[in-house]
Amino acid sequence: MACLRFDLQRSLPLYLDRAASPATVERIERHLLGCGECRARLVRLRDAKNLLGELPRLDAPNFERLMARPAARAPRVSWSIPPLLRHFAADALVASGLFVAFTFLYTHTASARNRTFDASSFRRVAVRDVAATHDPHVIVQGVVSDFVGDAGEGSHRFRLTDPNDPGHFVVCEVLDGTLRPPKTGARIRVWGVSRYDSNPDHEWFEIHPVMKVEVLQ
Repeated sequence: MACLRFDLQRSLPLYLDRAASPATVERIERHLLGCGECRARLVRLRDAKNLLGELPRLDAPNFERLMARPAARAPRVSWSIPPLLRHFAADALVASGLFVAFTFLYTHTASARNRTFDASSFRRVAVRDVAATHDPHVIVQGVVSDFVGDAGEGSHRFRLTDPNDPGHFVVCEVLDGTLRPPKTGARIRVWGVSRYDSNPDHEWFEIHPVMKVEVLQ
């Protein structure tokens, strides 16, 4: 079923440009946990942004020359609707729109509670390659080395290191109440959103939020 969280979808470009507020980022990432359609939409937006960045720049046409051209005017057709009928039609249209929107939103919210995790849009990436990937949804495997910060911000952070090269790591963040943080020393595989945290106290590449954790034998 189509996702009706248009308020979050409008903020996805800001999320990609890292210009969204922290509260908006948290709402978007919590929504991404259960919405495969918005995860796919985010992938398409990022691909389009990367493609636009590779296109050559073109010089804009002269503005004054464009404004000097006479605009062709289409013939006007004069007709009017009685005021009473116009107000009635507007009220009926608004009422119908609200009813349809409420119905779809209610059914979508109810179905989202039972939605299973969809891993089809995730790609395997090595810990050392997270910094270079443009894929927003990745699968990364490594060893939990230690925890970063505390849970006072509503989340749990831990370092996931490359078992073959402990110098390479990525910070993983588990939103409070969604998953249980793994134990230090555990060998795990995580599914999540790759991003760079430019906070002066952080400045690291991270997987935030972590959507799934699998402990490996």
